[in-house]
Amino acid sequence: MKNDKGLDLNIKVLIVDDLKERREELKLILNSITVNIYEADNGAAAVISADEFKPDIIFMDIKMPSMDGITACKKIMEKSPIPIIFLTAGADDVEYYDKYMEELKESGAFSYIVKPAKKSEILAQTIIAIENFKKFRDIKKENENLKQYIKDRKLIGKAKNILIEKEGISEREAHRRLQKLSMNSGRPIEEIAKAIILTDS
Repeated sequence: MKNDKGLDLNIKVLIVDDLKERREELKLILNSITVNIYEADNGAAAVISADEFKPDIIFMDIKMPSMDGITACKKIMEKSPIPIIFLTAGADDVEYYDKYMEELKESGAFSYIVKPAKKSEILAQTIIAIENFKKFRDIKKENENLKQYIKDRKLIGKAKNILIEKEGISEREAHRRLQKLSMNSGRPIEEIAKAIILTDS
């Protein structure tokens, strides 16, 4: 189900800020696109909430008691990557801004918004972050599948070489032998290859 802006209304959002009034301001904006909004008032609570609620996106303040936003972001990203958008004080607080900018870039967060943020900017960042994160996740999965495919091909190749050497058969016949063993046992050909390699070693 989507609204007129094309944003999924079922997304889960986690708002992290130590000031309740700022959380309420952000909730008013985000309520126009989703009702699934969770809150945390410090970084340590954000880490727990991210693990418990599995939000689709997190809006995170940086300066907070107990644990700052950058530390919380790093911990969340290490465990389970989620698109995180920082809410920063901006250029008015130059010392604070300069101190955290490099860490912000290295934290793994998707982006940052300077407070006070406009509704249009928050909604646009939400859409962009979620869509880009989906692309990132798809690419990551494709890379993992490719790595596994290459690993499996190497196993099969090694198993074929063992059959060729031990039984004096051609590469084509060795491959057919692996396929037949796979079909007869109901096990993937990669598992058959592993078994042949283990037996040989």
